[in-house]
Amino acid sequence: MGLRMDNHQALANLKPLIAPAPVSWWPPAPGWWVLAILLLIALAGLTVWGWKRWRHFRGTRYQREALQLLATLSEQDPDTQLQAVATILRRAAICAWGREIASTKNWRDIIELSLHKKSKSKSPVLDEQSLALLTDFLYRKDIPSVAAMNKLHAQAAIWLRTLPAVDHRHV
Repeated sequence: MGLRMDNHQALANLKPLIAPAPVSWWPPAPGWWVLAILLLIALAGLTVWGWKRWRHFRGTRYQREALQLLATLSEQDPDTQLQAVATILRRAAICAWGREIASTKNWRDIIELSLHKKSKSKSPVLDEQSLALLTDFLYRKDIPSVAAMNKLHAQAAIWLRTLPAVDHRHV
């Protein structure tokens, strides 16, 4: 029993434990610095990507509007539809390259221009029959066939998608 008493007395003589100082959160470990730098780089890259996407979206608004107008023309008769398609394409060309360049050129020159300027296409989208509709039938009394108009309509939609985005910084 003496041993038990000595243990109890020894435990009573112990002083309370001293808690260590809390671990400081600053400066963080090197892994946190690496993670923070990677997150900042990712955020900067995402910001640049988003800015470019927004500018491209804003610069191609005229293409989307022209495609919407083109889609509404299917109910009209071929003669009225030809006039409307020519107007939509001319307005889109003016938006893409400016009034000074696009409004004074004929359709063959505009298609040629679209091959050399900042467009996405390197081969002509409009074939000879569609160009003939825009250059010849536009000013004749002849009414184009429905098949020819459908072909022009499809090629015009493709051509509109190949036009460059408008740079609003210089407008």
